[in-house]
This record gives sequence, structure tokens and C-alpha cells, in this order.
Amino acid sequence: MLAGVAHSVTYSEGRFLIDAEAEEADVAARLSRVFGISWFAPVKLAPPEYSKILENVLGFSSADGSSFRIIVRRSDKSFPTGSQELAAKLGAEVVKATGKSVDLSHPDLSVHVDVVRGAALVYSDRSKGPGGLPLGTAGRVMHLFSGGIDSPVAAWLLMKRGTRPVYLHFYLAPTPQAAVGSKITKLVRLLSAYGGKSTLVLAPFAEYQLATAGVPGELEPSLFRRFMRMTAEALAPRFDARAVSTGDSLSQAASQTLWNIASFDEGSTLPVLRPLLTYDKDEIIGLARRIGTYDLSLEEYRDCCAIITRHPRTRVKGSVIDENVERFRLRSLVWETIKAATLLTYNPAGGSTKAAPLSEAMPGTRTADAIT
Repeated sequence: MLAGVAHSVTYSEGRFLIDAEAEEADVAARLSRVFGISWFAPVKLAPPEYSKILENVLGFSSADGSSFRIIVRRSDKSFPTGSQELAAKLGAEVVKATGKSVDLSHPDLSVHVDVVRGAALVYSDRSKGPGGLPLGTAGRVMHLFSGGIDSPVAAWLLMKRGTRPVYLHFYLAPTPQAAVGSKITKLVRLLSAYGGKSTLVLAPFAEYQLATAGVPGELEPSLFRRFMRMTAEALAPRFDARAVSTGDSLSQAASQTLWNIASFDEGSTLPVLRPLLTYDKDEIIGLARRIGTYDLSLEEYRDCCAIITRHPRTRVKGSVIDENVERFRLRSLVWETIKAATLLTYNPAGGSTKAAPLSEAMPGTRTADAIT
């Protein structure tokens, strides 16, 4: 996240200390997108001496407001003054110097003093980080990415829990160029602000559409969703992905009823993750606005869902989907789709986007054994 900024990062007693040659606001904006950070603050470093600590505390205490409190954490037990005693002494000095009153419950200003080995950290304004787990610590997932409101939010939540999504999008246009220049890649770039270097697989829908021309309309959504899952599973070994994920929200659409979700999962060799399963639409939209994906998701883009029936069966049995998988030879079609797919990578550090046929970018053995 600090690429392009001269900086150093050290770790001391449960804290990362960052020394960066950049505007404070710029560094803060970058840190606000680092998963695993609970909070961050600009700090003044002082030697572990009372007079130096007081000097910095008084500097922060000059801020606006009529009340304050001082919170001391002393992890270095060799410092001669205990936490409560130090807070009381510093508070008395602030009252004397500023005339402000002490309010331990709802102060206008909170000044923090963390005494660590060899230094005291003095700070006031704490900013909330995104929390969660550091990106990548939970492995990779193949994420089915439609470009609507839900799937980008689901990807963000997956990243928050430490996973790194590999985006898989099925495009409707005759060539991948239309998808490359669409909101799909814009959304991936936006999410890269949180996830760093991102990978997007663009898979053609045309071959599937031609091969399944005889499928009953009421089965179209469930069969296509199964095909997407099969394709994601087949690609997973190439990216060392350990799960498939979707933006499903329970009963939000006919294809997302409990019965249809079960038919989607049936026969899967990988876990299927659904971060939005219990969210309602208003909650999802709220998150999309917070992340910044909402307006992009509303941009016009004709995807596969636009030509699939709007009157699907809400209770499709997995066995019926299995029969149609065999009828339309979807296992072999998965492989044909993968051979025609395009791999796009985006690196926000340099702002570079690279696109190449998947077969050239990632040559390897056939993954048909993973297709179920």
C-alpha cells in the first residue's frame, strides 16, 4: 500500500511504526485500506523521560475543546511511573497549563501515551482501520464476478477475512475486448486499492449459449450457475485456490433459494463461500457505497444474466441439473471455455494492466479431473 512512498516499517511490542516521507493524509488514506489494521494514528516519538513526554502531551492538549482525558499504556515495566500515576500527573499539568477540565467518559479530546521499550508514543487522533485479517493469510478463492452490486461487496468481505480473490467473469460480447473496457475491469481496479495486484479471468459465454440452446427456460439460471461453478473449480488448481465464492444472498433472487443453492453446490469438490448469505439488499448497498463500488456497479453493461429467463424454477433438484450436465456435455465444454479464456492482471503499484490468452499466460496440464 505504501508503494511509491519512501518509508520504513518496524515492529515493536504489538505495534507497527511507520516512518514515511509523504503527506499525512496520503499515508492515512493508504492505511485505511489495509486489512488487519484495527486503528492507526500519527504519533510523536519522545524519549522515555517524563519531561519529554509532558512536552508532547501539552502540544496535543492545545487543540480545541474544553475537556480532555489522558490514557496511558505502559508495556515497558522498567519505566519508573505506573500507568495510572503517570496519567494523573500529566493530567494535572494539562489542567494547569490550559484550564481544561478532565472528563474520563466523554471528553472533547483524548491524548494517548504508550510507553514502550526505548520510547514513548504520544498521539491523539485515532482513525479506524478496516480490521479483519491481513490479505492473503487465508489463501485464494475463485470468485464468481458479475459486476452487479453484490459480487464486488462479497469480494471485499472475502479480502477482509484474509483471502485473495481470483475474479472469474463470463462475458457476453463476441470478444473479450468489450469486457476489458467495461465496468468489470474498473471494479477490479477499484477493489485492487484494497487487495493489491489482482487477477481477472474473462471466460466467453458464447460457446455455452450455443451448446445449451435446447435447455428448458426455467432451468437456465440453475444450469448456467452450475457451469460457472464447474469452470471455477477447474481453474482453481492453476491459481492454488481452495474455495469457490459467490455474491449470493439467501432468497434475494429465484436462483438463490435454498433449493437452488443446494443444486449449485451438489457434487462440488471445493467449499463454496457466500459472504453475503444473510445480508439484505439495503445492507449490501450500504457496504457498496462505503467501499466505493456502488456507482460503478450501476453503469450500463449487458451481462449473461440479461438474456437468461426471468421466470426460473425456484426449487430445482440437483439430480435434474446433473442430467442436463450430461445431456449438454458441460464437462468438455468447461475445458473449451477455459482454453478460450483471457487472463487480465492489474497492479495498482504501477498502474499497469496486462491481458493475454489464459492458455499462453498460464500454460499447464488439463484440469478436467477437477471438473465435477
